[in-house]
Amino acid sequence: MSELVWGPLMATYLFLGGIAGGAYLISALVDLFKGDDYEVLSKSGALVSTVAVIASVVVLLLEIKRFEVAPLSFLYAFSEFPGSMISVGTWILTSLLVVSLVTVILAFFGGNWLIRKIVDVVGIVLSLGTAAYTGLVLSYCRGIPFWCSPFLPALFTVSGILTGLTMAMLMIPVAAYVMPKALNSFWELYERKASYVGMIGQMEKYCQVLTVVEIALLALYIGTTPTTGLLLAGSSVSLLFYVYIALGLLLPLGISYLNSRMEHQGKDMIIVLSAMIGQVLVLLGGFILRYVVLIGGQLIH
Repeated sequence: MSELVWGPLMATYLFLGGIAGGAYLISALVDLFKGDDYEVLSKSGALVSTVAVIASVVVLLLEIKRFEVAPLSFLYAFSEFPGSMISVGTWILTSLLVVSLVTVILAFFGGNWLIRKIVDVVGIVLSLGTAAYTGLVLSYCRGIPFWCSPFLPALFTVSGILTGLTMAMLMIPVAAYVMPKALNSFWELYERKASYVGMIGQMEKYCQVLTVVEIALLALYIGTTPTTGLLLAGSSVSLLFYVYIALGLLLPLGISYLNSRMEHQGKDMIIVLSAMIGQVLVLLGGFILRYVVLIGGQLIH
C-alpha cells in the first residue's frame, strides 16, 4: 500500500473550497436575478462563503503542520504565483474572501446598488475559479493517473456549486434558531413557512439538475481514467464510493422529488425537515467524493 501524503484534512480543505465557491456563486446569482424575494438566501450564501474560506485556510495550515510552528507561513505562497497551483489557489481564495466580506457588509449594512452588482460579477468569476481550483490542484499532480481525467475539475466544480447551494439553504433554518436576533431576516423568512417552502421547492429544482450533471460527469470521469476500475471494486475506498452515490446523490434526489409531490398539501414542516435531511446528505456526499478521489489517487496506480 502506498504511503498517504494527503489525508482527511486535505479532503476537508478541498471540500470547504468547493463550498466557498459554490455558496458565493449562488449568493451573487440570486442577488442579480432573483431580487428581494431571495435576499436572505443571498445573505446566507455570502456568509457561508466567508466562513468556508477562513476555515479552509485554517485546515490547510493544520494539514501542512505549520499552524503552531508558523501560522503565517502560508503568506509565502503568494510569492510563488503563478508557478505553483497552491499559490494560484491561495490568491483565488484570498480574493474571494475579500469579495465575500465586502458582499456581507453591503448585504447587511446597505451600500451602493451599482457597487454591489459589480462585486457580484467579480465574485462570480472568483467563485467559479475557486470551485474549479479544488479539482485542478489534483489534476496538475504528475504521475497519478487517477487524477488525470479532464473531467475531474468539472466534477469538483459542479459538486462545489451543489454543496454551496445546499449549505446556503441549510444555513437559513440553523441561523434562524441559533441567532434569531442577530439574523432577524433569517428568522422572519423561516417563520413564513409558505414562503420558505416555496424557496425550497425552487432551489431543489436546481439541485436536481446539478445532481444529474454531477452523475454524468462522474460517469465521464470514471470512463476516462484507466485506474478507476479498482475504484468500483477492489480498493479500500470502493465502499465509500458507493456510499457517496447512494447517500450523497440518489437519496437526496429522491427526497427532493418526494418534497415536490407534497407541495401545496399543508405539509410545510415535513418538507422543511426532509429538505434539511437531504441537505446534510448532499454535504456528506460532497466530502466523501473528495476523500475517495484524494485517497484513491494515492492508493490506486
